[in-house]
Amino acid sequence: MPLFDGYGVLAGSLLRYGCDNRQDESHYYHCSLLVRARGDVYRCVVDLDSKHRRDGIQWKVVELPPEQAEPLRKRPDGWHYIKMNANSGALDYYRSEWLGPTAECVLAGREEGSSRYCWKYGTGHDAFRDLEPLLRRGRRIFVFGEPFRNGRGVHNIHQNQGDPPDSRWAGENGSWQDGAVMVERPDGTVAAFLCKFSTQRFFVSETLS
Repeated sequence: MPLFDGYGVLAGSLLRYGCDNRQDESHYYHCSLLVRARGDVYRCVVDLDSKHRRDGIQWKVVELPPEQAEPLRKRPDGWHYIKMNANSGALDYYRSEWLGPTAECVLAGREEGSSRYCWKYGTGHDAFRDLEPLLRRGRRIFVFGEPFRNGRGVHNIHQNQGDPPDSRWAGENGSWQDGAVMVERPDGTVAAFLCKFSTQRFFVSETLS
């Protein structure tokens, strides 16, 4: 099933960012990005909670090929709904060839060498150490995910498929609706920060076509 409130991308300028200081059983580790777009300010919540596990989060930073970066850079500031299919500009960690993992990475289940397709494992703090340099260098920012039901903002900025059937989030599993934070650098290149939870499967084979 698709995300309940739709899917899309917010384009704008990063005003500031910060992460939660408090972490206990009742609080998730979130990093919030405040993004200005056409005079409005949006709060984008990146969930990096590792559930108190040392390997609870997986993430990677991917350099966008020019043919993917150019249409993204041309998007005007603001929120844009995107259809959840292969031709709309939607993201899918496994079906988008330029994002998906290699077979070697899937089988090994760990980062190998310098391959951009392999995931790193760690805590939310570890993941943020790779995200923050992108935020510091960014000229424009593009946040993929689900819009807030109330107010201006974006959440589900992570993989949105592969949750186990008995998970409270299983109802949101779907293809072509994965979240990401993408940053345009001063030199015009674009990098994407992708993240998923260790409870989500790496490869959703039964739904791939």
